[in-house]
Amino acid sequence: MSGKCGSCGNFMIMGFNLPACEFQPDFLQNSVQVCDAIREVCLRLVLSFVLIFTLAGCHRATPQRAEGIDPTFEGSEQEKRTMAVEAALIAANPGLALRHDRELTIFHKGEAVTTYMNDPKGCQRYFLTGVMKLRGKDGALYPVAGVTCHFANSENTYLVLPNSDKYIVREEASASPDGRVLASGFDRADLTQGSLALADWPHIRDVVIFPAHCTGMVWQDATHFTATCWHNEGPNSSNPYDSFAYYFKADIGKDGFGKWQMQATQWVDRDSLTPRNLNKPLYRFTAAPPPEPHFDKST
Repeated sequence: MSGKCGSCGNFMIMGFNLPACEFQPDFLQNSVQVCDAIREVCLRLVLSFVLIFTLAGCHRATPQRAEGIDPTFEGSEQEKRTMAVEAALIAANPGLALRHDRELTIFHKGEAVTTYMNDPKGCQRYFLTGVMKLRGKDGALYPVAGVTCHFANSENTYLVLPNSDKYIVREEASASPDGRVLASGFDRADLTQGSLALADWPHIRDVVIFPAHCTGMVWQDATHFTATCWHNEGPNSSNPYDSFAYYFKADIGKDGFGKWQMQATQWVDRDSLTPRNLNKPLYRFTAAPPPEPHFDKST
């Protein structure tokens, strides 16, 4: 008997069409073997291509976020607001700072002081977030850049000094109208877990501190301001996540002997900051030098 391999149809394997021979009834055995061999070759070729593409997909590198930036901040509304604040500060203070992509350069009297670059192992983002007018050693007022370093879910803020040193501030800083006193959160935790530092600018080693942290500072003159403060009298033994902190309104100023005094004027509620009745004498604190040096370089 004679026979031949008839027309080839198609069948599907993993998305590929393979030829499938249709045999006439009078096919010989060797004709069937030839068509089976052709089909086996086609199948092996397809499986080889599938294996190659699969391995290539396994070794494709996963895209990484630029510089390891914390995704909770990068592209967030907070970042956009911070960028807008920086742009406004740079425009309002010509010659103080220059933004170039991910680099922030700070200037003093026309000369570059330092350049901050984003670092995934340190500060993931540097931004100019404030400008303070303080008096220099020559007696003239000059703008001081406040730079915030964002890392993970935290941040640090500091003033950039003319010699590139950093003066760390916490939460809120405020300068006296004459630019000779800087009031800010002290940069070391003490037994009260919150304090207010007063620096005699530009002699920033001349610092005295109060054992109470303050916000909302409003200056009446060069040596007198008011604020809302709190003082922590110690840990709460019944709740380790709480403390015995008392909030109050205060007058802060220099007395006749040149010492800084803090006088509480009204107890206030911890959350609403509204007046609160408390059967307790109002605080009065005298500022004192810090217990240990907190600057590593001379200024």
